[in-house]
Amino acid sequence: MKNEKTIVVIGGGYAGINLIEALKKEFHEELKRSIRIILVDTNTFHFKKVKLFKGIVNENLSNLHVPLKHYCGSDIEFIQGELTAVYPKEQTVHINRKDGTLIHLDFDRLVLAMGSVLREVNSECGGITLNDLQNAQCIRQHLLGMMESPESKLRLAIVGSGVTGIETAAEVGSWLKNETKKEGNRQKRIEILLINNKQRLLEEAPAKISERLENRLMRQDIHILHNKKAEKFSDGKVVFSDKSELEADVCVWTVGLKPHPSLFDLGLSLTEQGKIKVDSWYRLVESENIYAIGDCVHVIDPISGHAAAMSCKEAISQAHRLSKIMKAHIQGFQANSHQTYPDFLCIGLGPNDGFVWAQKWGVDFVLSGKLAEKIREYTWNVASITH
Repeated sequence: MKNEKTIVVIGGGYAGINLIEALKKEFHEELKRSIRIILVDTNTFHFKKVKLFKGIVNENLSNLHVPLKHYCGSDIEFIQGELTAVYPKEQTVHINRKDGTLIHLDFDRLVLAMGSVLREVNSECGGITLNDLQNAQCIRQHLLGMMESPESKLRLAIVGSGVTGIETAAEVGSWLKNETKKEGNRQKRIEILLINNKQRLLEEAPAKISERLENRLMRQDIHILHNKKAEKFSDGKVVFSDKSELEADVCVWTVGLKPHPSLFDLGLSLTEQGKIKVDSWYRLVESENIYAIGDCVHVIDPISGHAAAMSCKEAISQAHRLSKIMKAHIQGFQANSHQTYPDFLCIGLGPNDGFVWAQKWGVDFVLSGKLAEKIREYTWNVASITH
């Protein structure tokens, strides 16, 4: 088509799929005649990364994968392949397909939504890192094996007290307690220890909110060790930087995210942390038609001066804002720039429990219990657009 414009979106994570959904709405009429949208990802599915801990407590993991064609429908093209090169002046990208063939894909607008990967702890440090489904299932089998041992208690140490660490501790703790009640299992005392290298949980929230969450966790017999930096797990002991030790049967590392490492190979302008530098309209440095959103970007709120966090809610917000920015740019006018997502945290605390905090007009709003758990489940579904 002579005047057709091609938008290429790289990445089918939370930012990518929400951008596709938003672009379909923004360019609903144009998709039939003047706009071509292509989604590219190395996989054929979207992975619900924030629910990875569910891989420990469930054998059936099929609901953690959503086919990317579910988001594309009949209007969006999908290409399975890996981005290997970006040529801004030529407005071309190279995509290496699974069969080894190389595609030269021209674009008018390019969006890099390549997200992040879960950090992995060096195998020499011992323990198991919760960073993929294979390791999640490995943790599951290891814990089930420990349940069959003659010992009267099972102590699980979880290193890393971000949202993933907290949700893992609560979900796994509840699952293990249920396992002890099954016929044939020995009754065990389950001990869950959450190791935090900071002074308190949720440092982005007021101290009183951290205290309320901590009390909620303690009601589930989850104990928190603050100001403790774990260095390794060896001979049944977690060894800390201050040389103190903690006995544990199993050690699981949940140590956060890092921008997708393949970004370093693309010749882009990155921060020291490996994030793409963009302006307030998500445009790459010295580029008018290449954008980036999600965990892989460093973007500053021009009003507050705060950098965007690596989170699903930020990815969704940026995706919807970028769809409007792109339409405005294509039509020749300016759209509203980036704004940091309002203060809001939603944490699952196992079956029938959760913790929600929001701050508005300087007032803290907190919910916990079953209603909070339902809100958390809703936010998971919204993030992956699976209602």
